Amino acid sequence: MAAETLKYLLKGAFAADWGWKALGPILRAPGVIVLMYHRVIGSDEPFVGVPVSQFLAQMSWLREHCEPIGPAALIERSKQGRTKRPAALVTFDDGYRDYHDLAYPILKSLGIPALVFLTTSLMDEGGMLWTDELQWAVLASKAQRVSCPWDGGTVVSILDESSRRSWGQIARRHLKGLADGERQEALARMLSELGRPPALERQMLSWDEVRATCDLTVFGGHTHTHPNLSRVDRSRAESEIRTCRERILSETGSAPSYFAYPNGQPQDFTAETQTILRENGFTLAFSTIEGIAGADGDWMAVKRLPGNASTIAQFAWTAAGLKRET
Repeated sequence: MAAETLKYLLKGAFAADWGWKALGPILRAPGVIVLMYHRVIGSDEPFVGVPVSQFLAQMSWLREHCEPIGPAALIERSKQGRTKRPAALVTFDDGYRDYHDLAYPILKSLGIPALVFLTTSLMDEGGMLWTDELQWAVLASKAQRVSCPWDGGTVVSILDESSRRSWGQIARRHLKGLADGERQEALARMLSELGRPPALERQMLSWDEVRATCDLTVFGGHTHTHPNLSRVDRSRAESEIRTCRERILSETGSAPSYFAYPNGQPQDFTAETQTILRENGFTLAFSTIEGIAGADGDWMAVKRLPGNASTIAQFAWTAAGLKRET
């Protein structure tokens, strides 16, 4: 109990100006704070994300207590030791439309640059990420029971929103572990069983929206169709990476140098993946492995910190690179 009380007080102190300046240089890990977001959401959203009011509070705190940077400064700034105003880089994965509608106006008002990783087929063709497509199908389906292929086809009830969200999360985790061809087949079977509810309105950025935010945003690659790169062969991985880079260059006039791995855990990319990225002009690649981007880090597997803290105290604690609750 005493340890929990001390941790609670430390979190509160970190969120305060005096605490961040006094305790940060002592306790905070040296290096750049690289924050990772996916969705910034308004009200009545079916998907999980950071509420826009929460994002505004986080970015206001970041502007006051840190030094926001662009990705070009990442390596050099990582060499600095602990400072009262550490460097921070804000990143977004996938390329959701809410970046243009909700996040960018906040960043613009505060003068905070961002790095956004695009899944380019979704800019070209519309549609949803397969993970979102499955989650929406589970939430919107009229089915009340569904089978679990990871458990021998066991049939379970999905009678309320909580059970639907839970089943969807487990199903997505199962599919991420399959080879890409198997994943596509399994996804088609699941969607068919759920009745394929009508698609939602456009969820991803358009190329016009990408260009409209270029003054403050650097765009990086996130593959063309969002496969797990460790579960496709070399030819497919090369095509995904090369096509993604070419589409961003064609639409923005600037060839991307930065990349984020889909899923982004150690099992989701390989040394071969990193070689392909270098061969295609990418100089930095970002993972979802948690941690501060220090000078001794792997620049083809940059660590990041999730921006999903529910309070500013927890956000400051996370930004310090200190252990979060599980």
